[in-house]
Amino acid sequence: MVNRLIAVSIVVSIMLLPSTAIPGDGMPLKYISSCQIDLNGDKELDMVILVETVRGRELLALIKTSQGYNSYMVALDKPDMYLSCHYGKTVTETLAVKGNKPRKSYTTPGAFISLKQPEGSSVAYFWNGKGFTEVWTAD
Repeated sequence: MVNRLIAVSIVVSIMLLPSTAIPGDGMPLKYISSCQIDLNGDKELDMVILVETVRGRELLALIKTSQGYNSYMVALDKPDMYLSCHYGKTVTETLAVKGNKPRKSYTTPGAFISLKQPEGSSVAYFWNGKGFTEVWTAD
């Protein structure tokens, strides 16, 4: 049942994204990982899906509404990065972004998405009311 829900969610999210024709070599869409978490603080579980397409890795978010889901392209082409979802009220940027200046902390609605490279960089995304804000958290 869970796999069917994920497959339906992927198809729905792809159908909701702007239609474009991208030539490919017939490669299928490759599911990498997903999670359910309340990204916008409305006490409804939203879905986050990381897939591989001919364009590279795509991070998609499906925000639950009373009518169904709104689909968002959160990130595109972050190779070799893996998804994790977290509950937390703040996200703090890495020192590499600001150098010697104070790092900025961002307030989230209570949850955020993270893409991480093993022993490498990581980036967090949180819902800002209209879309997703990107914050590099490690370099």
